[in-house]
Amino acid sequence: MHSEHPAADDSSSQARKQERTLEDRDRSLADADQQAAESEQTAADREQAAADSDQAASDRDLLHGGDPEVHDSSRTVRNRTAQQRLYSALGRAKAADDRDQVAHARDLIALSREQAAEMSDRELASNGGAPGRRAETLVHVEDHRHAAAGRVVAAEGRVKEAADREQAGLDREQAGHDRSQAQEDRDGLLQQLATAKTDGLTGSGSRATGLENIGREIDRAHRTMAPLVIAYVDVVGLKAINDTRGHAAGDALLQHAVNAIRDRLRSYDLIVRVGGDEFLAVMSGATIEDAHERFAAIQAALADGPDRCEIKVGFAALQADDSATELIKRADAELPSSARR
Repeated sequence: MHSEHPAADDSSSQARKQERTLEDRDRSLADADQQAAESEQTAADREQAAADSDQAASDRDLLHGGDPEVHDSSRTVRNRTAQQRLYSALGRAKAADDRDQVAHARDLIALSREQAAEMSDRELASNGGAPGRRAETLVHVEDHRHAAAGRVVAAEGRVKEAADREQAGLDREQAGHDRSQAQEDRDGLLQQLATAKTDGLTGSGSRATGLENIGREIDRAHRTMAPLVIAYVDVVGLKAINDTRGHAAGDALLQHAVNAIRDRLRSYDLIVRVGGDEFLAVMSGATIEDAHERFAAIQAALADGPDRCEIKVGFAALQADDSATELIKRADAELPSSARR
């Protein structure tokens, strides 16, 4: 059975079709909004996990009083924390972008609803008083009701759009904070690494990092079949100077000895402080004769001048099956007996 008013039916059908399209887009936007909220929650959870890890690392450092193995473990945790904070920042930035897109889409839907309402109003005004179009007018009245409802939904959409844009701004602000915090974490980690690698008094390598570097040098020498010598150095008289002249004088003694060693070794030779007055010098590519010659010059320089200082040295050349521990132990055993405690 055909309708007596096909124009009215077509208009009503198009209006309903457009309304269904807008409703489908509304549902899609609601899903996108939910995804943005979930992304934000994920970022917040990640941020909390990073904060918890950072606190645990700090507590561990404090509890163990700077133990090298504990410090290395904490350093790994802090590095992971910085990475988590960066992921959190990226997550929040993505959530902000998603919310912006949702807000823009809601804006377009609101505009479409308002345009549909205005079109229905114009059609109702043009058809309402024409003779013979009563049924068509009734259809347009129904369209007008839909248009009025559309205006309400459009207004609600604009309110939601404004909320989305505000939340997007907050997300970006938090993302910026997360990025800043991640950078601070990295800067702090780099500072810790620099502190861990260097003995603060003498500028030589610290024990934990220095022993790692010595191990790498020995591995390289084994691979390349190159000679390598370790000198085990003992600064003589440190305890006596500390007891009679104070620790400042003892510190000056150590600094003077290390400076003399550094001045007469090559720039890439390792110097590592392994005890209060004990140091290792690693000379890659050097023979035992080279090492003896260099340290004879160092001892002569330290024995001359107003700040005279004495060091005792034991030497060990790398052998085919040596580990770092074995090589250091042999160099220690070669120290003159007066230097051993």
